[in-house]
Amino acid sequence: MVDGVQKMPQLIPQKLKSLKDLWNHLPQTARRVVTVHLALLPLFAVIALSVANVTSHQGFERIRFATPALQTLDPWHHKVEAYGQRLNGAFGIGREVAVEFADWILEASARQNLEPDLISSLIFTESTFRKYVRSYAGAVGPAQVRPDMWGKFCGHNDLTDPKQNVLCGSQILAHLRDVCGDDECALQAYNIGLNGDRIGAAQRYVSKVDTHLAILASFPL
Repeated sequence: MVDGVQKMPQLIPQKLKSLKDLWNHLPQTARRVVTVHLALLPLFAVIALSVANVTSHQGFERIRFATPALQTLDPWHHKVEAYGQRLNGAFGIGREVAVEFADWILEASARQNLEPDLISSLIFTESTFRKYVRSYAGAVGPAQVRPDMWGKFCGHNDLTDPKQNVLCGSQILAHLRDVCGDDECALQAYNIGLNGDRIGAAQRYVSKVDTHLAILASFPL
């Protein structure tokens, strides 16, 4: 045992020399990897101690934070969906078609400063929300617009497109309201023209629109 102890100082330089020779024979890439790992050893040790301290701490409690619910619909789509539900309930049209028209009607309402219910009631009176209906007089689409009379006014080349038709019909109604000064006169003019003499027909038309307005009013948002 004593001999072994006495030989240890002599063996240490030999071991160091062997390690140095081994190190020098390693490829440069391998030496870099070893160097990086050795440098990170103290950091790994600190992390391991920290984790051990936390997990061994008595009374440690996890706190679950509430996460906000995902907003599946933006404000506009939410508004469109809600108004489409009203059209579906009031007029019995399919939900998909109702939501499609709701989008167009709300856009037209915002553009022309008209009540969406007024636009909806006019469209139901004119076409019962049929997209491609055509009258014997040449009026087309949901709002029954005559392209020969109003196409240039609205700036649309194809009023057979349902959305453009709704937007154009609303633009015409807003124009007539500005000329007449009130909704009733505007509706009459929409039906028979500003200088039309079929007053009885115009009054019956307004009465139908008013009936549809009342039906919509019974289906609040």
